[in-house]
Parts: sequence; C-alpha cells; structure tokens
Amino acid sequence: MAGRLRPLQQNRVIQILESNGFVRVRSGKHITFKKIFQDKVLTTWVPHHSEVSVFVIQHIIRQTGKPREEFE
Repeated sequence: MAGRLRPLQQNRVIQILESNGFVRVRSGKHITFKKIFQDKVLTTWVPHHSEVSVFVIQHIIRQTGKPREEFE
C-alpha cells in the first residue's frame, strides 16, 4: 500500500524530475520542465517556493505519468 504524499522541498522535486529525463527549459514565475516521450512532449512546472505542496505534487504526477511512489 502506498504511503501518503507530503510536501517536499523544491530541490527534491527538481531532482526527481531531472533524474527521470526532464530538462529545465524556462524559469519565470515557475520553473518549467519538458521531456520528449514516445512522440509526445510532457511538460510540467515547479513553483519558486522552498516547499512544494501536496496539491502541486499531485498535479506533477498527473502531468508526467510518474508513479506517486517516486514522490513519497
């Protein structure tokens, strides 16, 4: 059974994305990441906050298709 998601430090979320092949493409209000996967471009973002909320982590999981266990 999967554990509960909890807020993570911004640098940890970035580390997870980059270790899964996402590349930082832009930094404005949010840091934008992209990855080409099976003829699709997956895009997600991470806010400029020291801690990323559970709501945002859930959104990142949906956008990237990564298993939630990677964010626990």
